[in-house]
Amino acid sequence: MLKQDTDWLELLIGQPEPGLLRTLRLEDVQVFFEVGDRVRFAAGDGGTITGTVDKLNPKRASVRCDADYWTVPYAGLEHLCESTAMERRPRASRLREVAVQARGLMDHHGLAAWALHFNVARGKLGECRSRQKLILLSRSHAVDGPPEQVTDTILHEIAHALAGPAAGHGPAWKAIARRIGATPSSRVPESDEGRRHLEDAKQKFRSGDTVSFTARGEHWTGTIVRMNPKRARIQCGEVVWMVPYANLDVAPGTGSGPGNR
Repeated sequence: MLKQDTDWLELLIGQPEPGLLRTLRLEDVQVFFEVGDRVRFAAGDGGTITGTVDKLNPKRASVRCDADYWTVPYAGLEHLCESTAMERRPRASRLREVAVQARGLMDHHGLAAWALHFNVARGKLGECRSRQKLILLSRSHAVDGPPEQVTDTILHEIAHALAGPAAGHGPAWKAIARRIGATPSSRVPESDEGRRHLEDAKQKFRSGDTVSFTARGEHWTGTIVRMNPKRARIQCGEVVWMVPYANLDVAPGTGSGPGNR
């Protein structure tokens, strides 16, 4: 297990490359954790507290420990299962790759004085803050998104930086986006078929339904406690999962689902 707060960051940075030390921060070790992870952390009396990651906040995780909730810096968490930390190493490697790539593209297009950081956003792939001379990329998009889409997001935000905040997604921005190789649209398009598929899957369930799904090679059964736009929040004993609706099944013999009401 990792013992020092700095170990997670050292593991994330690895062998320093150009741009990494300017980009990656302590909160980026969030890449090693997901909702539902079983973790432990140091208590004030020198002991340890065990719980389940309930929410990923910008700099701290919300950890449920029986009836209590703690907010803990990501660098202060340890996985109870060491293999889980090993499973997350490819995510750290991918975040390093994106950091180096984005920093290189920014420098190439004249944004050497701009900063680059990652954030916890999931609904927004990237953001350009001209006043701060800062480009933000979604950490989850960086590590889980298709590489070509991540590259397009980087170029999209660079185009915003070059065009200036007044340009919006108008003609000036589109011209720059085309010139540097970005898709000149305001967001990644979602197909009508994809939207229909999501809605069809979502309509099969309601809060309170008992459902089953497979995660990390294991079969889980739990209760839907919240219906989010694209994923259901599932309580499985002490563990909480965020599961796409398409990956859920009605638990056998429970009578769940709107068709059984």
